[in-house]
Amino acid sequence: MFPKVEESELIKNEFSRLKGICYLDHAGTALYADSQINNVMKDLKMHLYGNPHSTGNPSAACEKLINNIRFKILEHFNTGPGKYSVVFTSGATGALKTVAECFAWDEDDDRPKDSIDAVCRSRGSTFAYTEDNHTSVLGMRELMPMANPLCLTRNEAHEALDEMPPSPSDGNFYCRSASRKNSLFAYPAQSNFSGTKYPLKWIETCRNGALDQYTGNRVKSRWYTVLDASAYVPTNHLDLGKYTPDFVAVSFYKMFGYPTGLGALLVLNKTGVPVLRRKKYFGGGTVEVVLARNRHHVFKKNFHEKFEDGTIDFLSVIAVGHGLDTLRALAGPMRAVAGRTFGLAAYLYDRMSGVRHGNGSPVFRVYADTAYRCESTQGGVVNFNVLRANGEYVGYNEVKNVADVYGIVLRVGCFCNPGACQSHLGHTDQELRRNQEVIGHVCGDHIDLIENRPTGSVRVSFGYQSSKSDADTLYNTLVEQFWQNNPSKPVDRQQNTINEYNGMDLHVSRIFVYPIKSCGAYETDEWQLESYGFQYDRNWAVISNTGVCMTQMEEPKLCLVRPYMDLQKGTMTLVYAENKDEVPMVVSLDTKLGDTKKTGKICWGGSLEGIDCGDEVAEWLSWNLDRPGLRLIRCTSRKPPVQNKYGKLDPKVLGANQCQYLLTTKSTLKWLQLEMENDITEIGEDSLLFRFRGNLVISGNDLPAYAELTWNQLDIGGIKFQFDSACERCKMVNIDQDTSESNHKPLSILAQHKWQDKSIFGIYIKREDTQKCKIRVGQQCTVIKKNI
Repeated sequence: MFPKVEESELIKNEFSRLKGICYLDHAGTALYADSQINNVMKDLKMHLYGNPHSTGNPSAACEKLINNIRFKILEHFNTGPGKYSVVFTSGATGALKTVAECFAWDEDDDRPKDSIDAVCRSRGSTFAYTEDNHTSVLGMRELMPMANPLCLTRNEAHEALDEMPPSPSDGNFYCRSASRKNSLFAYPAQSNFSGTKYPLKWIETCRNGALDQYTGNRVKSRWYTVLDASAYVPTNHLDLGKYTPDFVAVSFYKMFGYPTGLGALLVLNKTGVPVLRRKKYFGGGTVEVVLARNRHHVFKKNFHEKFEDGTIDFLSVIAVGHGLDTLRALAGPMRAVAGRTFGLAAYLYDRMSGVRHGNGSPVFRVYADTAYRCESTQGGVVNFNVLRANGEYVGYNEVKNVADVYGIVLRVGCFCNPGACQSHLGHTDQELRRNQEVIGHVCGDHIDLIENRPTGSVRVSFGYQSSKSDADTLYNTLVEQFWQNNPSKPVDRQQNTINEYNGMDLHVSRIFVYPIKSCGAYETDEWQLESYGFQYDRNWAVISNTGVCMTQMEEPKLCLVRPYMDLQKGTMTLVYAENKDEVPMVVSLDTKLGDTKKTGKICWGGSLEGIDCGDEVAEWLSWNLDRPGLRLIRCTSRKPPVQNKYGKLDPKVLGANQCQYLLTTKSTLKWLQLEMENDITEIGEDSLLFRFRGNLVISGNDLPAYAELTWNQLDIGGIKFQFDSACERCKMVNIDQDTSESNHKPLSILAQHKWQDKSIFGIYIKREDTQKCKIRVGQQCTVIKKNI
C-alpha cells in the first residue's frame, strides 16, 4: 500500500504548464516551480550583483551571498562548513572529474613528473567502482594511473561491503597502510537505471578496508569513497551528519530544475581535502601568486577557491538558494518525499507485474533489483520494456512514440548507465562491441532492437509533484495500446518466380508528386521524369527562422499545405487545409535565379541550398502554420552530410530523403489495412496510403503483401528501374495527412512485422538514364530480376 499523494492546489498552480502533460522523467530533470523562477527574477531585478572576483560593494555583496548559499547547501544535507567544503562545478560530472584529476594515490604524490612515475606511485592503489554507475564514473578510469581498475557487480559489492571488517587495533584510519597508498571507491547512492538504493553504510565498511581482499595488493591501503548522489538527493534525505563519504557529487537541476549546468563537489575536510592535492591547471581566482616569465605559482589556501577556476556562474549560484527554499516549501521533508515516490513506484510495479495478454503472456518486462517492498532499498523509478503477446519485444522508440501522442513524458535508452543496462538486458561485451562495429549502433541512435533483443529500455521516475493519477495514466495508456488478445499472425512474404509476377497484371495504379518537402501530395495520371526524380518532386522546402529544413517531425501541420500544379500556366497554387475561405497562394514554377539565396539544414544531416521565393509566400506559410519567420526556398543543390543515417545518398536527389522514387504496392497497403481492422483501428485506404508518401503505387492480381521487397530490376512502361533499398519507417507515418493528428498504430503494426530488424513499407527505386520521359497510370510493370 502506498502513501496517498494529494495534488494540492498549490502544486497545481506552481506547475500550471503541465496542464495535459503526464511528466514522468523526474530522474532526467526535476521541474522548476513558477514561484521559484519568479523569486530568482525578482532577486536579480532588485539587487545589483557584481563579479565576486572584483572589488566594490556589488561584488562584496555577491561574494557574501555565495558563501551563505554554500552554508545553506551543507545545511540541507545536515552538515556544516566545519565538516565539509563546497566546490561549485558544472554538475555532478564535473565534480567526479575533479576527483579523478586531483586524487593523490600516494602520500608522497604531490605532482608526478610523468606518466611512468604516476604508474609506479600507484602500485598498491586501486580504483574500484560498481558496475551500476553513471558513464561519468566510468570516465574516471581514463584518468587513473593504474591499468586494471576493479569493477564490482551488484552481488559482489554486497558480498564485500555489507559486513563490517575488523577495525584497526588502535581505531586510527591512518594506520591502515604501512605503504602509504590510497585507493578510491565510487558508487551511486541510487541507481539512475533501476532506482535501486545502495547502502550508505558501505562508506564506513569501505573505509575500514572491506575491499582490500579483492584488489590483489599485498599491502592494505587507505580507502576513500566518492558518492554519486545526483540520482538520490532529488527525492531522498542525504544525512552527512550520519554518513561521511569523502566526496559527494550532486547536480542542482536534478534537485529542483533550475539552474542547469551547475553542481557541487562536497569534500570531507578531515580526509577528502588532504588527498585532493594533484591539481595542476589553475585559472583566474585560484592562485595567490603566479609569474608570467617563470613557471611558478602558489594556490590559494581556501579550499574551494583553489578548485573553482575562473569566475563561477554566480547568478546561477544565487538561483540555487531560491531552489532550496522552493524545495523545502513545496516538497516538505525529504524523508516524506522518499516515502511518496517509493509508494508510487511500488504501486506501478505491482500493476505492471500482474497484467497479462489474452494468451497469458506478460505485457511488461520490469528490470528491478528489488521487489519494491522497502523504501530503504528502492527509489521512485520503474524501468521496463513492453512485450507483445508472442513474447517479442516492442522497441522502446515505439513506446516513446505512443507516450508522445498521449502527452506522457518518459525516457528511453540506457540512461548513461551502460553497466546496469548491460546487466539487466543480458548482453555480453562481445555482443555490444559487435553492435557498434558491425551494425553501427551507438548511444542515442534510433536502433532499439537488434535480432529482437532490446538495446535499451523505458524508464519512468517520480518526483514530489507526482500523483497516483500519473502512474495510472501511464499504465492505462500502455495497456490500452499494446495489450493483445492473441499474437499477431506473421505476414506471408511469398517468394514468387518472375513468371508468376508477370502473370499478375502488374501496373501503375496511382502517381503522386510532393512539390514541397513534407507538405501535401499532388496526384496525377501522368508525369514527367527528370534526373533527380519526378519533375518538381521535393523541389521546394520550408525553412524555419533558425535555418532548419522543416518536416512533419517538427511541424505536423505541414501536411495541410496542399499544392495544385498547373503546368500550362506554370504555377503552383497552395491551399491550407482545403479551406475555401482562405486566400490561396500562387507560386511560379519558373523561379528566377536572383541573389537572395538560402540554406536549410536537414535534420538527418547535410543541407539544401536554394532561392528564396519571397516575402508573400513566406508570410502566408507563417500565418497558416502559426510559426513566425518561415521561408519557402526553391532547391537548387544539396550538400550531403558527412554521415547519413539512411545509408549512401543518391547524389541526384534534391529534397527526397534518400533516393529518386518511392514505390509501394496496393497489396501491402491492403494487408496493413486489414491488420489495423484486426487491431480495432479502422483507417480508410486513402488515409492510410497518404501517410506513406510514395510516388508510385503498383497493383496486380493476387500480388502478395511485401512482394516488392523481392524486386531487383523493374520495367515500367519501357523505363528501367533498379532497386535501391527498403524504406525504413519512422513515426511520421502515424500522422493523418488530412488532419495532422497522430495515431501510433500504423508504425506499431509495422514494428510487429519487421524485415531485417526494420519497420519497412515500400522500396526506393532509381534509374541511371537521365533522359526525360513520362510515366502514366495504367502502364505495365514487369519484374526483370529478383533480389537474391
